[in-house]
Amino acid sequence: MQQESIQAALALLLGPKTEYRTRLRASRRLAKQGSTILPLILSTFSNYPEITRPAWPWWPPQYEHTSRLLLHLCQLEKISLAELLQHPILGDAPGPVLWTSIMEAASLVPQEDNEELLCQGLHTGWASVRYAAAMALATRARTHSLHPSTCTILHHHQGEQETYPVRLTASYALLNNGDPAGLEILMCLLLAEIPAEIRKAATFILATEVPLQLTTDQQERLSAHLIQLLGDPDIDIAQQAAHALSKIASAQTVTVLYPLLETTDERLQIIILTVLEEIAQHNKTLRHQMRQHTLTMRLLPMLKSIHPDLRRQACYTLAACGGEYVAAVLGTIVMNKEHPGQGEVIECLRCFHGALRAPLRGHIVRWLLRVLATPQEEIQVTALDSLAQLLWQARNSGRQPAWQEISQEIIQDGTIIELLHANSPLLRQRALELCAALGNFLHTTKDLHPYCQFLLLNDSDSGVRACAAYVYGQIGARWAISSLLQALLDADEHVASTALHALGEIATTEDTIVVYALLELARLQEEPSSAHNLAREAQAILKKWQKAEQNEARKTLHSLN
Repeated sequence: MQQESIQAALALLLGPKTEYRTRLRASRRLAKQGSTILPLILSTFSNYPEITRPAWPWWPPQYEHTSRLLLHLCQLEKISLAELLQHPILGDAPGPVLWTSIMEAASLVPQEDNEELLCQGLHTGWASVRYAAAMALATRARTHSLHPSTCTILHHHQGEQETYPVRLTASYALLNNGDPAGLEILMCLLLAEIPAEIRKAATFILATEVPLQLTTDQQERLSAHLIQLLGDPDIDIAQQAAHALSKIASAQTVTVLYPLLETTDERLQIIILTVLEEIAQHNKTLRHQMRQHTLTMRLLPMLKSIHPDLRRQACYTLAACGGEYVAAVLGTIVMNKEHPGQGEVIECLRCFHGALRAPLRGHIVRWLLRVLATPQEEIQVTALDSLAQLLWQARNSGRQPAWQEISQEIIQDGTIIELLHANSPLLRQRALELCAALGNFLHTTKDLHPYCQFLLLNDSDSGVRACAAYVYGQIGARWAISSLLQALLDADEHVASTALHALGEIATTEDTIVVYALLELARLQEEPSSAHNLAREAQAILKKWQKAEQNEARKTLHSLN
């Protein structure tokens, strides 16, 4: 029976259509057998035919588990991955699945020097093995310099006699190793006659891994290639090219991009604006150059475009550039309800360069508070989102004075109270989310408490009630414990569950009434499914509290000793 169980686990592990969890369980079952199963594993993997589905760029899911299993067995036996290929049961010709699994296992431990083994994999006759070996070398090259002999072999596999995926991955490894040959071949793989999936992978590598230290010649040639790709029919290639170009852009690049904005191709305009936005975000020198040149005048007409996506991207590009003139222009548009780009401008103010600095911070907050009084729900929702985003940015970046000033402006304005009982459920929910961003200010502003509690217990929309419960949990509102206990009786399961988790965040074992309520809930295991789910959640919270108490007691005992 044990032998049949092992054979079944191997069939599930190597089966092409096995679900992930089933494959994982099969792998764990085999791992529990210990090192005694190693000969059977090696023989099975070696005799299994090469796995070629799904085709590249996808990768067979079997190798995630076969590689980890082999690595685990090697650690149990205290042998190296290379020694697996010398096992007596294999004979002279280990098969492709075993080879690939070993290559993948080597990539899981890049800190170990398996370069000789990986170079052997590059010399095999199976493309899947060579690809896995090159990828493992690329992973190692991120943290360790490759041996000169390894680089020589990788240079050979960049040649046209090799398959495209292996050429790409060998170039990737060399690029990570700082070898100029990696960049050269990747640029060649961007050409129009190259298969689309290869070009897409090459642009992705350049967008994520391109080295920051390039010669002037390399920078110019790579920029020229990437600019050509901005208009590629494949949107993924165009977007990755835009991201790569923004990382290596020079003043000349920006100058070349300006005239391209005159095109009538809306998609190309958006891609170019994306490049300019990213440049402005990360390059201070070029951002100042873009302010001084005519970029602003080129973009202002786009704010009236009939295409919302183009208007939005033009707004974000202007916001990334920043500056007093741009701020004045956007502020004027915010106050003009007839302007077609009003909504997009309100949205982009949350990302305006220097938005948290005074006095610009005060201007932006006042503009957003003013448009909250408009009758247009979409505009109000966008303004609430922008205000909340500014608060979170100030909080997460440690800008405490900015956060306090924005919070005080919002509370003193008083519009948020009106929005908490607006007719639209969406507006009420967004107003609650803004309250969450207020944090401690919500605790001290007791005028808001009755409105929030009413929304939790009496609002007609279950989404608003759940949002109120979530907000209480996020800000740690102990003053809302009694309301949250009442919300446990809500007819909507999601609201009751959210209130329960909020209590789990706020209360402790010292809150006896909460502990009692959770104990009562935990006893409802035999009730219908909704009560059963709530009972399980209550039980989990009680266990978490109990474990925290035990850990605290251990720490106290340890400190006393």
